[in-house]
Amino acid sequence: MGKYQCIECGAEVESLFHDYNTDVIKIHHCDACHSVADKYIEYEPVIIILDALLLQPQAYRHLLINTSFNSHWRLALILWICDAFTKLILERSEITGQQFTTNFEYINYAFLGMELYSNYIIAAVELFVLIGAVLVIYGTRDLFQNKTIKPFSTSLLMKAVICASFGRVLAIPALLWGDVYRHLYMILCQVFVFLSTMQALKAVDPGPHKTFFALLAVSLGFSVQLSASSYLYLWLK
Repeated sequence: MGKYQCIECGAEVESLFHDYNTDVIKIHHCDACHSVADKYIEYEPVIIILDALLLQPQAYRHLLINTSFNSHWRLALILWICDAFTKLILERSEITGQQFTTNFEYINYAFLGMELYSNYIIAAVELFVLIGAVLVIYGTRDLFQNKTIKPFSTSLLMKAVICASFGRVLAIPALLWGDVYRHLYMILCQVFVFLSTMQALKAVDPGPHKTFFALLAVSLGFSVQLSASSYLYLWLK
């Protein structure tokens, strides 16, 4: 895969802009679709993130391919902690039969209890299982596809899955201030992560039938993830 891509059609481009060293840049156009190669280089990060939350494929191509963002492992650590904390909130609220409370005594007990550590294990396994399922699907496809088609980048696929899982963070405020609808919040959050992961995989996939393989990979990943978490929950609890 080339260094840059047109965010509109996905074609490779040599560069996104030309800098004249006078605080003036000329944005390049794509030779394939004749659109601006990457309009987001002039946008504020907030707008780019909002477009990503709206599942715009152009935003995913910009973030995953046309930028030098390499802190996805730090993001994975944040998501791991948030996911474990989310599971703890749901677990404790089901035990107590009420909304998660935020008094310091309860929080100290929760963080010192084994529930949190077991949820850390479950959250880590879920993330690795999802990444593994995606790599298996795309790796298997590359074994049988036409050799003239560029193979996928393992690091780029892992980066796509991690960055697309950022929506899990949205579950925490929904659970803290939610009440009877907390399970609905979790379902909506999972649906969003499912769709965002599909969009991210389509953005970094250089092969044909992008939608089919993205749907297959994410569906398998979420199914195996659910099975693994259910088994671990029974084993650890």
